[in-house]
Amino acid sequence: MLKGVIFSLHDVLVMEGTINVPLLEETLRLLRYLKTRGVEPVFISNHDWTVTGPSKSKPFRTLLEESLGPVSYYIGGQNGMPYKPRANSTAHILSEKGWQRREVLYVGNTNDDMKTATNGSLLFVNVMWHSAANPYGFQFVSPLDVARFVDCLCLGLDSWFWTLEQADLRVYALAPFTTLSPKYAQAHAYSESARATSKHGMGDANFWGRLLAARIYFSGLVDEIDYITAYPGHSPTSNETVISDALNILGQSLRKSYLPDLILRHAKAVKSQTARISGKSVGLDNQLNTIRLNPTPVRGVSGRPYKAPPTRNRKRVLVVDDICTEGNSFEAARAYLKAAGAQAVCVSWLKTINTDYRAASHGFEPFDPYIEQSFSTSISTVDYSYSRAISSHAAPTDLADVYDRYFNWAWPLGI
Repeated sequence: MLKGVIFSLHDVLVMEGTINVPLLEETLRLLRYLKTRGVEPVFISNHDWTVTGPSKSKPFRTLLEESLGPVSYYIGGQNGMPYKPRANSTAHILSEKGWQRREVLYVGNTNDDMKTATNGSLLFVNVMWHSAANPYGFQFVSPLDVARFVDCLCLGLDSWFWTLEQADLRVYALAPFTTLSPKYAQAHAYSESARATSKHGMGDANFWGRLLAARIYFSGLVDEIDYITAYPGHSPTSNETVISDALNILGQSLRKSYLPDLILRHAKAVKSQTARISGKSVGLDNQLNTIRLNPTPVRGVSGRPYKAPPTRNRKRVLVVDDICTEGNSFEAARAYLKAAGAQAVCVSWLKTINTDYRAASHGFEPFDPYIEQSFSTSISTVDYSYSRAISSHAAPTDLADVYDRYFNWAWPLGI
């Protein structure tokens, strides 16, 4: 997974050529911590830095090495290093280190840093402890906040819990969802948090947004898609997903536009949980007959709308939902996107335990995905086994550990 972190100097380690000693010490603590986790910090700048003291001056690289030992220090225009924000500036570092893009983060603050990360298709970690120079990237308020992000969300999970890959049917989930099962007792706390966050806005959307974005990034799934969207709530008046900002940031960082209004809810759908409580069930038509695609969705949060449908020519769209049960929502999204000429890759936070996935067993007759439809209630489906699609039996324990450590994180002793 994560092998290296590229650090800019300006407004990350120093601010406008001055050093805030306590803050620098805390940042050096972060750098030492990364090394203990097997993650190498490297440094990038367009010019060399010198520390000027009362009696003498010394290179900034020397100051770093006094605390960290030998470091990799890249200066634009020296030793073949391109200037940032060119895409080949980070590519040069990755080539020298033998790293892949999905094994690296970029830590910066300035607009130049944001462009450098985006041009290199690296996830941008925007550190705000010196200044709030730009609104892009995942924002972190302290070196400790970055350390726990790396420890818990970049190194804590290394696989999907549930994976379904059958031709163009691709569904992934981070962990199982259950609040009662004794078999998955370790899942109860994070399952309650996920439900509270997604259904009631009472949990921690920042945690779930960062977690999902990190998993999509480090799994390499982000390299296979062109757009990102979220499946809508059950009502036309439902709020947008609570992790909308996280999906927008992920899209901005990697030039994969987030389309918040690509899938529109035009009529209220029956909630699966409500139906089960009343002893009823809902089928795929419950979703198919209550959504449609927007031909001119907006680019990002509050962005400008497209002038023509972007989901065509076999473009791949990452469809995100909170909890997958039988898969009716994902199957409806897949049907509409396929009708528009696109493909869907589906990701949920969690997968309901002991519930098979029900996929449409054959293609639909051609239909216009941009207008309201009325499908039959007798759509044929095929079941995919819940248990056979489990790809990591360790994931429930891993996420339970990540969840607990994230909210109780502190510097290890000796760092």
